[in-house]
Amino acid sequence: GEDPALGARLASAYVRGAQSEGVMCVAKHFAFNEQEINRNNYSSVVDARTAWELYYPPFEAAVQAGVGAVMCSYNRVNGTHSCVNSELLKGDLKGKMGFHGFVMSDWLAVYNYH
Repeated sequence: GEDPALGARLASAYVRGAQSEGVMCVAKHFAFNEQEINRNNYSSVVDARTAWELYYPPFEAAVQAGVGAVMCSYNRVNGTHSCVNSELLKGDLKGKMGFHGFVMSDWLAVYNYH
């Protein structure tokens, strides 16, 4: 797997560098997008400790560097599609990480739950 500390350093440097040239960066795919086969239907089951220690550091670093947008992923996270997952987007990304930009979906990653 990817090293969270190295990923965080790379994400931060990339965001700062690209955005210093007037280009808005989009951090993707948030979150736990770990496979391409059947990616619309699988659910990544992840506890908070694992999320914050292994998966979130690059995203958190991108947020701290001022990334303009974050793209949500196709997969489900703990049973709920990531692009409509309030705990993931409002709780972790916007709340705990302090992200102030906008969240955009990948092509067909938005699901409507009524």
